[in-house]
Amino acid sequence: MTNVFVDCLRIDGSIRCPGDGGFSEVIVFGRHVKLRKDHPAIELMGRLDELEALAEWGGIQEIGDDEFRVIAAMTAALNTYLATGDERWLRPVKEIINKACELDSKELGWFIPGDKATALLNLLRVKAREAERTAVKLLDDDLPTSKVNELIGMLNQLNKYIAHLIFLNNVHVFKNVNDKIRTLLGT
Repeated sequence: MTNVFVDCLRIDGSIRCPGDGGFSEVIVFGRHVKLRKDHPAIELMGRLDELEALAEWGGIQEIGDDEFRVIAAMTAALNTYLATGDERWLRPVKEIINKACELDSKELGWFIPGDKATALLNLLRVKAREAERTAVKLLDDDLPTSKVNELIGMLNQLNKYIAHLIFLNNVHVFKNVNDKIRTLLGT
């Protein structure tokens, strides 16, 4: 049986594992690279992992709604695209976005989630926006600009997809932020 420590070595009584020195060896857009752990590509992979894990834990395990399975699948596909650069991984994301564009939301504006599912969707929306901002940092690296731009666009659409789900769910919508703040303060 193989375990997660299979690539670690025992050296002078200590265990040393890949990544202990602050670098990770990963694949980015199909290229095997060694990057510092604070590199934007590593950060983006982590943000996408976090988004997927939140959707799986909160949405699938705690709430049980299929919309969270869709978000987890979209996130896994985007993370796989980041690793492989293979545009086939974007197809399911684009198909879901195209279907969502056909549905009208109720009312748009500042909102307060009305239940756990909608609050979790809002958290996932925020995490998707963080991932998008991290992806923009990849434009400063020696990576294929067209692939980075495609990823940024898909992350933006993921964020809008999640926001769309929010407005289709249980939310109290406000015309302006002042009304939202007054409601939150109970005034």
